[in-house]
Amino acid sequence: MRLLRNILNTIFIIGALIGMALFYMGHKETGTYIIIAAMAFKFVEVVVRLLKLEEKN
Repeated sequence: MRLLRNILNTIFIIGALIGMALFYMGHKETGTYIIIAAMAFKFVEVVVRLLKLEEKN
C-alpha cells in the first residue's frame, strides 16, 4: 500500500503544480478544475492512510 500512497501523492503534486501554473498564466477556470481533480487523489491517499490499509512492518 505504500507504493499506492506514493503514486497517489505523486499524481497530486504534479496535478497541483500544473494547475497552479495554468491558474497563474491566466487560465483560472482550467487551473481550478485541475487543482480540484488533483485534490481528489490526495483525499483518496488520506483515506488509505487513515484507515491504515497499509502493511504493518
